[in-house]
Amino acid sequence: MGENECNEFGELVRAHFDSLTKSERRIADYILHNQDEAAFLAAAELADRLGLSEATVVRFAHSLGFSGFPELRACLQDLFRRRVSHAARLRKKLAEISPESHILEQVVAMEMEYLTEALRTVSRDAFDEAVRLICGARRTFVYALSGSATLAELLQHRLRRFGLEVVPLTQSGREICEPLLSLGSDDVLFAMLFFNLSDVMEATLAYAKACGAKVILLTDTLAPLLQEHTDVLLEAQRGPVMAFHSLIVPMTIIQALVIAVAMSNKEKSLATLDKLDDIRRRLNFDAAVRIWQPEGKKADRG
Repeated sequence: MGENECNEFGELVRAHFDSLTKSERRIADYILHNQDEAAFLAAAELADRLGLSEATVVRFAHSLGFSGFPELRACLQDLFRRRVSHAARLRKKLAEISPESHILEQVVAMEMEYLTEALRTVSRDAFDEAVRLICGARRTFVYALSGSATLAELLQHRLRRFGLEVVPLTQSGREICEPLLSLGSDDVLFAMLFFNLSDVMEATLAYAKACGAKVILLTDTLAPLLQEHTDVLLEAQRGPVMAFHSLIVPMTIIQALVIAVAMSNKEKSLATLDKLDDIRRRLNFDAAVRIWQPEGKKADRG
């Protein structure tokens, strides 16, 4: 399926409509009226919503000239990403805020809903495998860009405190090449990529695989596009695809990974933290701080 056919998906459906079965026409009608949502549904999920078999959904993709449903879905996702801007997502989020209750209450309720959904979408086996790979790696390269770079800094900060060597990959453009010089087969590339995908992002994951490194991908919608370059997939939805997404869900997953890594090598983690405290004392950074007592009085604490 070429790019032009993908650009004109509606015309593609109309061109094949007469040859489609009754069930396939139902699928076409649903996708055309729900493109934003349908673009991120698996074949089984789409079939379930329409009360059809997954095989019927796959046949529909073939009827339109796609190699399979993954190619059809990738086409729809590409159209969605090119059409939807950051401003459009923020505009939709603001429109959802009700004047009936405080904005803080509404946002917290939304985040709680997204976190609950993450419990359903994140594979426990994949999570455990990610922990195993990080603990066994010589180094962990943490790849994240733009707003997600904050997540990379958090993961790097926590893992280094456990004595693990972490290499941040938060550079854009050609600056990313130099840190990749030392990437090898005994390393892990932990990538946090969400929604938008560039050729450089895909090429970076492909290069890591070519080096023999294990690739862990934390994402929301990019799994179908990057699965061939990934060893472990942590797929966590961050709310509706049109939402102005926060970082709470991926940050929570990272926090869980950090704790799981510490538990997997408890003695080394605690010993490294004890050594850090000792260094602080030796360098005279263990100074007294001011804290508030429950009664509201200040007290010195060493």
